Amino acid sequence: MAGRILTRGRLMGLAALLLVRSTVVFLGVEVGAGIFLHVTQNIWLTLLVYPGLFLLAFYLLALMVPGMEEPKGWAVVALIVVPISALAVMHLTISGLDQRALHAYGRVERATVTRVYWVDQGADAPTHVADLADPSGQPLPGVVTGDGLKAGQTITVTVDPNGKIPVLLGTPSTGAGKFRVAGITAGVEVLVLALAAYQGLAPSAPARPTDRPRSP
Repeated sequence: MAGRILTRGRLMGLAALLLVRSTVVFLGVEVGAGIFLHVTQNIWLTLLVYPGLFLLAFYLLALMVPGMEEPKGWAVVALIVVPISALAVMHLTISGLDQRALHAYGRVERATVTRVYWVDQGADAPTHVADLADPSGQPLPGVVTGDGLKAGQTITVTVDPNGKIPVLLGTPSTGAGKFRVAGITAGVEVLVLALAAYQGLAPSAPARPTDRPRSP
């Protein structure tokens, strides 16, 4: 009995160490990528980092979570949840930082919708977007989602004076909601990693001997 408790405690300790190591690397990469893309505001880097982060999540899973050579149980769940969570945390970090920056120094002004059109998203559904102009008629950088907007309509937008962050339809929040959802997503990711790590370290049940026919 004591040996079983000791073994279980040792497994939980090893799983905790693996969890800490995995969590630091995973969340560090996800949040770091989000901060990097917020600073650069480069669409081409975003297109490169998104699939790169997805592949990196799979690679880190194989390195850090035991039993990923032949995934089963929670390891299969981790293969699905962790890469999706990685992209979600990165995207929410970018959005939250953009909203916080616009809330701090963005300029709220009235803008006129000059054109509404569809943008092909490849495998995803086309996006309805709109071009905008300021009261003087000068085009504003970037586009906004054009659902429900019509050419000639006047709307309220928030503009980055430096022209780096895309125009935001309406007024920005502090970004706290985005960060809260990112924290919940990261919590789910960590939980799945913990269960996968513990399952990978747990000893498998010994194979039961097959019954052999008795010799006459």
